[in-house]
Amino acid sequence: MKTITADELHRKWMKSPEYRREYEALPEEFALATALLAARGQAGLTQSQVARRMKTTQTAVARLEGGRLNPSTRTLARYAQATGHRLVIGFEPIEKKPKRTKRA
Repeated sequence: MKTITADELHRKWMKSPEYRREYEALPEEFALATALLAARGQAGLTQSQVARRMKTTQTAVARLEGGRLNPSTRTLARYAQATGHRLVIGFEPIEKKPKRTKRA
């Protein structure tokens, strides 16, 4: 079974107008999904293997990676541990748009 990286999967899915629209509308959710897929890819694990390590089902891992859930930090920590990572949560400043000057 060939392993596909999160970046490869994302590039493939970005060709779909529906996926692109949803991705651009929900950047935080897709950023999390991408991070989850990247962690699993780096670990070289399948969803089923991650599920066994988390003591859950493959379906639950698929839903988690799907980007439509708001998982708890406990769930994210379990996923991180299952993939040989540690969970790091941070804050980034919001980019401010430059102010427009009024034209006379």
